[in-house]
Amino acid sequence: MNISTYQIHNVLRAYSKQLSQSRRLSHNKGVAEPKRADRISISAQARRKAVIDQVTSDIVNRIIHEGPDDNVEREVFKQLEDEYGNSLSVKKRDSDLVFKVIDKENGEVTKTLSIEDSKFLRNRLEAIAKSRIDDQMIT
Repeated sequence: MNISTYQIHNVLRAYSKQLSQSRRLSHNKGVAEPKRADRISISAQARRKAVIDQVTSDIVNRIIHEGPDDNVEREVFKQLEDEYGNSLSVKKRDSDLVFKVIDKENGEVTKTLSIEDSKFLRNRLEAIAKSRIDDQMIT
């Protein structure tokens, strides 16, 4: 198969034309759209709420995984127990949280609460923690 110099010349010319056009387009895109850093501004109240939510989540997770350990965690868990009317124990089972009622006199588990009751107590635990953190935060 013979390829003439005329054909090679035409291919090289077409290639160089495409190359120069793509360079011009890429250069124009860079000039037309300067890169800007995204900027997000949130209000002080939104930042406060975000901090409260994060601290609340940390407290609830520590109570679930390690039990109430420091003063704030013990106060929050004690308030939940007072509202419920019995001593409670908390365990994480699979993806659910399970509360157990403890006999005050013997310190033994008397019953395991249903999933619905455990969800209600978890939501209440989060609300109590959020309220406590909100009260203690400096404005």
